[in-house]
Amino acid sequence: MSTPHIYQLEEVFNEARYPDITFVPPKEYPQIKSAFRAKGKHITLSGPSGSGKTTLIQRLVKEEGVSHYDLVELSGREYSHIESGLVVLAEKLRVQPTLEDVTSLLQMVKFVVIDDFHHLSKGARLEIGQHLKLWHERNVRFIIVGIASSAAELFGADPELGIRNDPFELKTQDEQFVRSLIERGEGALNIEFSGPLENEIVAACNGVPSIVHVICRLLCVQDGVHETVGKKRIVDFQLRDQADAVLRIFKAKYFDKVVGLAKGKQQSRSVHNTYFDIIATIAADRRSEIPVEYLYQKIVGPIADPKQRNRKSTSFYNCLNNLDEVITTKGMNDVLFYRAGAKYISIEDPSFRFYLNLFDIEEVKKKVHIRRSDYSYDVAVSFAGEVRDKVLQVVRAAEDRGLQVFYDFDQQSLLWGKDLRKMLADIYTDEALFMLIFLSKDYPEKDWPAFELEIGKRASHKRTQEYLLPVIVDDVAVVGLKDTIGHLNLTTMTPHQIADMLAEKVEAMQKRMADDKPRLA
Repeated sequence: MSTPHIYQLEEVFNEARYPDITFVPPKEYPQIKSAFRAKGKHITLSGPSGSGKTTLIQRLVKEEGVSHYDLVELSGREYSHIESGLVVLAEKLRVQPTLEDVTSLLQMVKFVVIDDFHHLSKGARLEIGQHLKLWHERNVRFIIVGIASSAAELFGADPELGIRNDPFELKTQDEQFVRSLIERGEGALNIEFSGPLENEIVAACNGVPSIVHVICRLLCVQDGVHETVGKKRIVDFQLRDQADAVLRIFKAKYFDKVVGLAKGKQQSRSVHNTYFDIIATIAADRRSEIPVEYLYQKIVGPIADPKQRNRKSTSFYNCLNNLDEVITTKGMNDVLFYRAGAKYISIEDPSFRFYLNLFDIEEVKKKVHIRRSDYSYDVAVSFAGEVRDKVLQVVRAAEDRGLQVFYDFDQQSLLWGKDLRKMLADIYTDEALFMLIFLSKDYPEKDWPAFELEIGKRASHKRTQEYLLPVIVDDVAVVGLKDTIGHLNLTTMTPHQIADMLAEKVEAMQKRMADDKPRLA
């Protein structure tokens, strides 16, 4: 009697690279295989991350006996900084970036496989698309793998490309596919998921193969199954009871990044909680590709008031224009993908998608300063230039707490070319919830601080609540304000302590204003 093969867990359930042992041909497989065998045409394979596109191509290459010597394989992630498609291919092939030099080498292989095509720059993608007709005529075959929006760009590059390209889209799989994958994994590890647990897995994965792998792997880890077991074991949990354990695994990896994304671009003037709204809407959805139009309808669509709707719409598109930069800044390139003008936001990491399915958005909300007023800024600062370094420490500490601060050096593009007196008067009068005045010995002697203070005093008369918040920077008397107005002292408090108190002040004021709104209606 032969000894059964011992599989390691990661050889069976692995969302990063689907193992052969649990490979289940998707319903599109026969048609894609036929296109692979047919000579001449290019193949474009699109679909959401985690749908098994890359695994399918690797499987076809193996089944059809295509040697790695007959392939040129590259990932768009590695060449995302290059604007030319020819330069991308030339760097891979180590030749001059001319069409003839690149083409002569490509003619020596059976397939050119470009994975993560959507990570290439738009210029590189379009240039490759424009040359596909010529490469088809010279018997060079491309297999292009990417998300749906990148594939659609190719079809617009050349109207005749459609007859030279076989496009396929991998969508979510049906229940039979999911159960077949689970069954193959059970056989390899000599385990069995209980009937109720299997049903929960099927429901939770939403037909995405990678999420099946994530769930099954984590359940096996929880049950102590790290390789094929000798005696058959029944794995029996309630999946919802494992949510906390799963969240603990992923929280350290993802939570702070999600909070950073929800805060968005701190120096942006878009102050309508829109970054938070975007991440909350993505989290509430279960797809790996979320259409921008869907996000717009969920975030902007329900707003009835035309003025508020227009402001939110502007904020939404401003956020999208900056989203690629924010994703990069927050270190989320490996889990989230968006390029300005794209029709989808794509979740690249299936583990991240599963994490979003489980986590509580209220935890993020507690970390993000959610605005509940119509003011553009929580606070506008006024100070003499001599104490800028000290002021900046308070400003950055306030921003770390999620506050929106008007600070001149962060808004130079906004102020550029504007009538500064009018612009600053509008900001200090109408757009700031509070005005933070840093009083120093130089403050009364400077023209701009004196101008700002006068505006602030006039604005304070229009407010029903306190507006002017003095902070003593050095040993100076309170000039230009009633000496009975309460103030903080930066000589006895740290910038973080002042920022903490400011955050409490803003939160209390916005809550008060939100509570008052029904009575004012």
